[in-house]
Amino acid sequence: MQKHPSRLLRVLLLGVGNRGRWPLERCTAEAGWEICGLVDREAGHLAEARTLTGLGESACFGDLEGALDKTKPDAVILCTPTVTHAKFAKAAMAAGAAVLTEKGMATNWEEAVDLVSFVRERHGIFAVAQNYRYDGISAVVGAALGVSGEVDVPRIDEPFLVDYVQHRVRPVPGTLTYPFASVWDMSCHHFDNLLSWLGPVAEVTACAYRAPWSPYEHAPNTSALLRFACGVTVNYAHTHDAARNSLRIEVHGRNGALVVRDGRAEFSERPAVNFGECPVREIALPSFCSEARMLADFRDYVATGREPGISGDRNLETMALCEMTVRSALEKRTVKREELDS
Repeated sequence: MQKHPSRLLRVLLLGVGNRGRWPLERCTAEAGWEICGLVDREAGHLAEARTLTGLGESACFGDLEGALDKTKPDAVILCTPTVTHAKFAKAAMAAGAAVLTEKGMATNWEEAVDLVSFVRERHGIFAVAQNYRYDGISAVVGAALGVSGEVDVPRIDEPFLVDYVQHRVRPVPGTLTYPFASVWDMSCHHFDNLLSWLGPVAEVTACAYRAPWSPYEHAPNTSALLRFACGVTVNYAHTHDAARNSLRIEVHGRNGALVVRDGRAEFSERPAVNFGECPVREIALPSFCSEARMLADFRDYVATGREPGISGDRNLETMALCEMTVRSALEKRTVKREELDS
């Protein structure tokens, strides 16, 4: 699907409440978009979206099929629960539209593989809103690892270890009611980052668990040891039962460590002696708008056919890492990447 990059692309927004607010704010004429329709089951969401966009009632729909038929969009952005993504993405692509879906791409490996096969068969344009890879934290870590030149930070020589830990306070399960929902819906963000920094994963050893008082039916917390083909080992942990939100990413190498913790980044040189001091140098985190940068990549994909790192085809590797984590936790063993190809 080739589009002329200078013209506005017509975009239909499906799911305009809650997380669906960001496309309402970012799909502007300045960014190369014209919002041609709004779809949501909730009248209140549609009313608020109309206020933000200035669209009339005729541009509001309660179902995707009717909206696709009436608006004939160039693209559709899906901000609906993960369990609906595959169904809605297929319907939009069958109507000839490019699709950007919120993460995660699917709720299991088989569904993800089937969806990507659907896209390939139709030579469609499909991407996943992995906006974490576009934020300031990802830019700094990527620069430290030598895979991004967006910011000037100290390079970590011969990295061997990464800690990636996010604790979240999410006391209401919401739509995360299916098995390993925290992996398919949220760890996919973290795994996408790790794959963009480190390349292919080799094996995973994981466990999943829930607090005795957890409101989640299925275990919402995951810990894993991830070994990447490049030789780096990752200590990974993600929780929804936490009592305090926090994010910590550490990269350790021959010459020092980069530490990102709760909105701050620091670099420390590796001491030459045991118990030596580790002087801290603060690193500025860029204030990137991750959604705007991601949306620009998607628009370029629709307009020129240039495939970004967030394409559904490339995101399949993120889904593979999710599947390896799930299999390892269920089967209580180490899972190797090649198992998924057999």
